Amino acid sequence: MGIAPTEEGTDAAPRFGSRWLIGLFAVLLMLSLSACGEDSPLADITVPSTSPDGGGEAPEETPTTETSQPEETSPPEETSPPATEAPTETTDDGGLSGEQIALIAIFGGLAVALVLGATSIISSRSQSKESERAGERSRLAEVVGGFRWVHDQGSMEIMRTSDPAQLRRAWQTTNSRMVELEGTASAMALEADNPEKVTAFNNLSRASAGLRAAMESDVSMRSDPANPARDDLVLQSSQTVQQRRMDLNTALSNPALRVQ
Repeated sequence: MGIAPTEEGTDAAPRFGSRWLIGLFAVLLMLSLSACGEDSPLADITVPSTSPDGGGEAPEETPTTETSQPEETSPPEETSPPATEAPTETTDDGGLSGEQIALIAIFGGLAVALVLGATSIISSRSQSKESERAGERSRLAEVVGGFRWVHDQGSMEIMRTSDPAQLRRAWQTTNSRMVELEGTASAMALEADNPEKVTAFNNLSRASAGLRAAMESDVSMRSDPANPARDDLVLQSSQTVQQRRMDLNTALSNPALRVQ
């Protein structure tokens, strides 16, 4: 006698089959999601889970959390001991470092040295020029004084001397002095940078040469005892010497020969 199926047995078979189909669908859905990755449009679809008590009610949808891939971990960096920083230079003078102060001192010293050197050069040049001017003044004073002695004393001594021996000695001294002065005056005329001085020195040299020639003729006439000079010739020679002395005095009065 066959056993008639109960109502419960007939209901259990369909329920078991539906749970099996739901489970298979869920597995296929998970595989497809895993194949498509996170960017699949099905990634946001929730899969209903079957309740263990075989209830047909679908579970509530739970939001799926995106699985993030683990971040790559970099190997730990080697830790080196902290570098000791060099002590910073203190800036006490207006925020300047020691090197800047040293450079300022060096350049300042060079500037001072240049200024002192330029001042020394200018001073030495001015002293050199001043010494040259002093030498020229001294030389001019010596020449003018020498010719003044010829005019005031040398020529007058020759004119007053009547002894032939004394006359020859006086003339020898005066003549040598006049030759020396004439040579100096001619050299100064060549060295002079002023035309007025050139003319003054040349006139002075010519006046002295004229006086020297007149006195030489007078001394030669009066110093020879074998040829007594006539009075008219002696007087004429004396007048010529006096005229040449006046020419020398005129040359000496030139303003260019003033010692300043």
